[in-house]
Amino acid sequence: MEVFVDNPSIYEVILLIAGLVGIYVKFNNDISKIKNRIYTLEQSKDEVKDLLKELQEDLAEIKLLLARKQIDQ
Repeated sequence: MEVFVDNPSIYEVILLIAGLVGIYVKFNNDISKIKNRIYTLEQSKDEVKDLLKELQEDLAEIKLLLARKQIDQ
């Protein structure tokens, strides 16, 4: 009993091609989703950097105000 068939039928070839196309479409879709997620994360990273920079400036201003208050007393 031979396990491998020498000449695959048209049905088997069609199934194989359909499977390969399906895998290609799925991987392409997954890669697209990952690229979108990376873009979103990079955008939010820039927002966080801007917020931290603004917070740092506000803290520096508070420190100056506290230092002036202690000088005035």
